[in-house]
Amino acid sequence: MGNYADFSKRLSKMEVYIQKELKEKTGRLVFLTLLLLIPNLFIKTIAILFLSASLLAYDIRHKNAELLYLLPFSKKELYLYNLIFLTILVVTTSVINQIFIETDMYSRLIFMLNSLTLLLSICGITMLFSGLGRDGFGWAIFMVILDAILGGLGSSDIHAFNFNPYSLISFTHQGNAVLSFLTSCAICLLSYLIFIRKGGEN
Repeated sequence: MGNYADFSKRLSKMEVYIQKELKEKTGRLVFLTLLLLIPNLFIKTIAILFLSASLLAYDIRHKNAELLYLLPFSKKELYLYNLIFLTILVVTTSVINQIFIETDMYSRLIFMLNSLTLLLSICGITMLFSGLGRDGFGWAIFMVILDAILGGLGSSDIHAFNFNPYSLISFTHQGNAVLSFLTSCAICLLSYLIFIRKGGEN
């Protein structure tokens, strides 16, 4: 009973957070969500980049996060609610745009995994630098460009003479879907740990 009550409380708090974001950033969220509906990973990368910088990272950058701390939100909850909200948007739009494309189930799952890899990496980088007191959006742009350059060097074919191991874990090139996804999870976890520990919270 206690576990259910705790879950219900957390769900209610997440709903409050999502309603706040929808109310304050409606136009921006609608435009970026429409971009996410386009079944192209380059466009999706741009949309996720701006989307990640438009929610919690935006509040931190403009000193609005201090107001959130006055509400019954811990840093852990803010990070997780932010990530869950972004995941819902990316997964929902990915499912919708794949409905209208004639591909097999495997290709659809890979596209979904590619989308999540982009989200976890870009959101993780944005929140990582925001947690360090830097410009999360600016650093995210820089890291996306850097990753695209480094991942584009050579080949992702391990048998090629110009094989580039980094291309396998690159979140923009994703030479290996599983390895790049696991790498993005590690980036997101690192940013989570840094964000919640900054300021003495554990």
